[in-house]
Amino acid sequence: ITASKTVFGWAFEHKRVPRNHFKEVKVTIAKKHKLRDTQAFYPQEYRKILKGALAVKDVSTPFGAARRWVPWLLAYTGARPGEITQLRKCDVIARDGVHALHLTPEAGSIKSGKARTVPLHRHLIAQGFLKFTQACPEGPLFYKPGPRAQTHDGVRTKKARAAQIRQRLAKWVRDLGLADKALSPNHAWRHTFKQVAAREGITDRMSDTITGHTHKSVGASYGAPTLEDMANAMKK
Repeated sequence: ITASKTVFGWAFEHKRVPRNHFKEVKVTIAKKHKLRDTQAFYPQEYRKILKGALAVKDVSTPFGAARRWVPWLLAYTGARPGEITQLRKCDVIARDGVHALHLTPEAGSIKSGKARTVPLHRHLIAQGFLKFTQACPEGPLFYKPGPRAQTHDGVRTKKARAAQIRQRLAKWVRDLGLADKALSPNHAWRHTFKQVAAREGITDRMSDTITGHTHKSVGASYGAPTLEDMANAMKK
């Protein structure tokens, strides 16, 4: 309905049709029952995933590396899953003494279209993430580079490689025993991060800046927290 309303709205505006028949059309759909009280992971769920990630010892393959590191990176950044699976070696940076991830549209899809830099939690560094990235060749960390996804008449015929890794990770999480269909096996980290941040006293403005959420007001976007500010907040 939305697509038809838009197309016929354009057609009516340009005098191609006498009226937009879809303008007043409404479709009422019964609300889905919510069988879960939160979109975040329960503690027993995120512990199972993180323990499963720690158990991965072979990171010589991109998917092995993804299983080992992507869940922990999502847990400590609240980033969108695709923003992490498309990370490149050059996106792991250090600025003003702070190790960080540079999440940028140059690496792939970013919902807002804007790059942002997120500090690396010290626990990730203690686990050896920087050593892992230093040992990697230039290019993507979690998939092998290759030809871009082909398109036919403007329609993508194959998912981007980072998206394929994201889907494989979701299946891996399900195979660990998280079968609840009301739970997103990758995106739930984003909800979990915001939940923990609020519990630890990190302000909405700070956590929105870290996760790339839109600020609630225009004023909140002025004087954005620095990378050092974010790193200090992450220590909580």
